[in-house]
Amino acid sequence: MRAYPILGVALLSSAGFAQTIGMNNWIHATADLDKTVQFYVDVFGVDKPAPPRPPNPAVPGLLNVPGVVLHVAILRFPGSAFGFELTYFGDAFGPKASRPRPTDPGAASLIVFVRDIDPVFAALKKAGAPFVTRSGAPVKNAENGHRNVIVRDPDGYFVLVEQVPPRAESPAGNLIGASMQLMVSDTQSTMNWYHDFLGFDLAGTTEFSSSPRLLDLVNLPAGAEIRGLSTTVPGTKARMYFYEFKGVERTPFRHRVPDPGTPAIALRVTDLDGLLARMKAAGTPVISAGGVPAQFSPTIRNIFVEDPSGFKIELYEQK
Repeated sequence: MRAYPILGVALLSSAGFAQTIGMNNWIHATADLDKTVQFYVDVFGVDKPAPPRPPNPAVPGLLNVPGVVLHVAILRFPGSAFGFELTYFGDAFGPKASRPRPTDPGAASLIVFVRDIDPVFAALKKAGAPFVTRSGAPVKNAENGHRNVIVRDPDGYFVLVEQVPPRAESPAGNLIGASMQLMVSDTQSTMNWYHDFLGFDLAGTTEFSSSPRLLDLVNLPAGAEIRGLSTTVPGTKARMYFYEFKGVERTPFRHRVPDPGTPAIALRVTDLDGLLARMKAAGTPVISAGGVPAQFSPTIRNIFVEDPSGFKIELYEQK
């Protein structure tokens, strides 16, 4: 059984199939790569990433944005099963960004698990991070004793910090893991899409619920409710959570991949051409130029699509 970071309820289980066989990175675009990298280094103490790699000529086609140049910094959180990829595409994309509400379908967040939230909270205050949590302080979950707070990073992207008891396999130090969180427009259509196309084993709560703690944590109005799904990304140990809200205003967050704050995920799949054919037949939006994969390297082909909530997914096949 597994608890949800926001809801604190138990995870159910179901069976899926394995179209997805791995994951590369959890991603979001930045307006200033150096500034955003420094934020995570200062607040969480992660190591500075390696210098950005040379531009890849396949990127304009992959994103369907002629002339765009990609710069990448990949952060590693101890105990996590994925890289946290920060991208930058040039100054032209900065002014076009807008910041979603934490309830908007297509918005996403990084979840960072820590032994002690207090030093991280102090670092967030020192960095001037905008707090989403209404009280501006960690909120305690009476059911499991976890303490949570939600902030925005320099690009308006959400970060949920959660204090949890360490496990036997947890790394030394305050950072002990990371997960991913996505807001969705509809739980059932999300479950169907991720299962049928990507083989995700999704399950969770079917009923909406609420609590004063939740209203404070996510800064929701009275009457707002939430329900959630959870999964392990096939072929990995990476946890991913999906939440749907009701009783609150929601606007789909559908920005271009290069726009600062836009989140995405890179998933390794089998039979990319067959998967794309099925997705297109079902009306899945395809972002990449011509609706065909880009040749990112001699062994990697990749393409961007959107899930039912507008969330950007980079599918890649490696041979």
